[in-house]
Amino acid sequence: MIEIQGLTVRYGKKVALDNLNLKVGDGESLILMGPNGSGKTTLLRALLGLVNHEGKISLNGKQTSSLTRMELAREIAYVPQIFSTPYTFTVKEFVSMGLYSLTREWWVEDERIHSILDRVGIYELREKTINTLSGGELQKAIIARALIQDSNYILMDEPTAHLDIKSTQEVLELVSNFKEKGTIIVSHDLNALNKLGGSILLIRNGKMVFKGVREDPDFKDRIEDTFDTKISETGGLLYFPLVQR
Repeated sequence: MIEIQGLTVRYGKKVALDNLNLKVGDGESLILMGPNGSGKTTLLRALLGLVNHEGKISLNGKQTSSLTRMELAREIAYVPQIFSTPYTFTVKEFVSMGLYSLTREWWVEDERIHSILDRVGIYELREKTINTLSGGELQKAIIARALIQDSNYILMDEPTAHLDIKSTQEVLELVSNFKEKGTIIVSHDLNALNKLGGSILLIRNGKMVFKGVREDPDFKDRIEDTFDTKISETGGLLYFPLVQR
């Protein structure tokens, strides 16, 4: 279990997260939503030990600040919103980097690599260089690298941002099959909420305003308040209407 107590993050005088308390259980799927600048990515960075913070973050009862980078990588994998590199790694080499926390070796030949590539649907791309991939293909490679870490939790920062409709569908289908993983997914896409279900955390101005599920009777009001807009529902699916009436 990930347990957060009194988490506060400041960037100078700006309070990015304000006394946040949260628990995420093993195997729990949590979608984190909120306006731009509300602290969503900062929360992921705090969990990864990449920003200074006040309060406590523990993983199965152990303070994450006491874990080495290698130990933390064996518990938490990360899929960033934006990824770029000047290096021409092949897909197979790139995905194999996720094994480093387990093997302490780079670019190992391991059957797990082929299995993960097949699972995410890019096995045939294994010898291509990552800088030649489409947006959807690259995102699948990044997800494959996270999966091969075999961590208990995966953090994903807007995994469908900048993807076309088909690639968005494929990525959400992949994520929906992470049943054995605890996941925290930052998203502005209501399609992610419609597809993945699970728990929802709404955050605004660095503060939690809702933690529950979409079936909660006050959820629709809370998400409308959070984004200061109207939410429509058709056939049990939520969407942002393009025209306000």
